[in-house]
Amino acid sequence: MSEVKKNMDKMPKWAKYTLYGILGIAGAFLLGLLFGNVIMWLWNWLMPKFFGLSTITFWEGLGLFLLAHILFGFGSSSHSDDSGKKHHKKNHRHGGEAEKKDWKDWEYYDDWWEEDGKTAFHAYAERKKTTPDEQEPPKADAE
Repeated sequence: MSEVKKNMDKMPKWAKYTLYGILGIAGAFLLGLLFGNVIMWLWNWLMPKFFGLSTITFWEGLGLFLLAHILFGFGSSSHSDDSGKKHHKKNHRHGGEAEKKDWKDWEYYDDWWEEDGKTAFHAYAERKKTTPDEQEPPKADAE
């Protein structure tokens, strides 16, 4: 486990949230600069040639990006279908302190894999190859 991860685990929650907030704001600012410049560059390269439109400034490019985001909603992680709801329920079915304790043990995973994991996995795979699972008969659809 990296030293940064160990140090982050020792930090109080309020300090972590403050750090994440500052990093999030800085990341959003940098992405805004990037997207504003990319849209300005593309507009100024293509639109005057093809449509005879005037060039735009950085702030107009950033405004176009925000307007497109509002109108079209690209880049959103929300889902309107049922698959997103099923995924959410599946991942949050367990919870509490027991699950948090399980995650702390992951720092030993690489050592375990080298000592026992590879041989255990290969033995399991060989068992599966020699004794295939009994398959359930296909379910008939009720018509």
